[in-house]
Amino acid sequence: MWHTMGLSHGDAQAVLRVAGRLTEYPPLEFAGVLEALRDVIECDSASFNDMVMAARDFRYVMVPASEVALATRLKPQYDKYFHEHPLIVAATAQRGLGALRFCDVEGGAEVTSTNLFRHFYGPFNVRFQLAIELPSPPDVVVAYALNRSESEGEFSDRDVAVMNALSGHLAMHHRTALDVERALLVDAEMDRYAWAVVSVRSDGVVEASSSKVMEAGARVPDALASIIADKELMPGDESRHDVMIGTQRWHCIMHPVRLGPTVLLLRRQQDVAADTDSLLEVGLTRRQSEVVIALARTGGSNNELARELGLSESTVKKHLEGIFRVLDVTSRAAVVLRLRELTGLSPN
Repeated sequence: MWHTMGLSHGDAQAVLRVAGRLTEYPPLEFAGVLEALRDVIECDSASFNDMVMAARDFRYVMVPASEVALATRLKPQYDKYFHEHPLIVAATAQRGLGALRFCDVEGGAEVTSTNLFRHFYGPFNVRFQLAIELPSPPDVVVAYALNRSESEGEFSDRDVAVMNALSGHLAMHHRTALDVERALLVDAEMDRYAWAVVSVRSDGVVEASSSKVMEAGARVPDALASIIADKELMPGDESRHDVMIGTQRWHCIMHPVRLGPTVLLLRRQQDVAADTDSLLEVGLTRRQSEVVIALARTGGSNNELARELGLSESTVKKHLEGIFRVLDVTSRAAVVLRLRELTGLSPN
């Protein structure tokens, strides 16, 4: 197989080593991926690019770090003349072309006569480029690009074959990296509203948990294990439960899935009296404690909190300023987290 792709045994082994790194979890940072590519294909610099063409929103990661300052200074010229880039023109005209060099596409031989080369690639000392596009939405170009100077010479057919051999692994890494980033954002947003997301295997062992509400590898409490064991629920259905875990009451939304662990959304039901006592002990007033508890329960805006508590919005804002000062925090999300710390928010 490797021979038919134009790779020697040594190159095939190098591709497998890089592929192994691309499947690590958590995924490599994009700079790490670029360095891995440079280990198997010699180049002066390399970049990962995510470009929304219509908005001219061009974001990139570049190695080595010593080249970043120059790239940043020259970027306005790239943004101005990107439409002259022969590889971008080819990639937007036809998807799935694989790894490409300037010499492989129409207009590539004349790249040195373009404004793009004159104002960007020339000052950046880039004469040759090898790039591969990853799957992306319409009007978006996501690609890795390797660069060489005139003295380093053109990329070889072997280099093209190596890049093509890694294309699927690069695409999977990109998807995994995006999924991880989105999951972190979802966890943070759920945490803001005092929810925790927990995935549990059918044997009752926690596979993953946001906010450290439960520990990965530990078994869920019996009250949750009995719910998860319900065989009548079909994938796609959800069930809602109020359960006692230790001395605390929790609201649980369970989502069985067709493949993989059951997903639980957990939120502790407020014991208002106990929570108020905890907040009073650290120096909040009773009214400030009511604001904190309402914020933890609803995640509402100042306007929403004002309506719920029968206060003016300016009064709510004043209470929050006092709460921030007493709890030594700087955000509403941090207030909720502080409340959870004070009240021992953990079902274990």
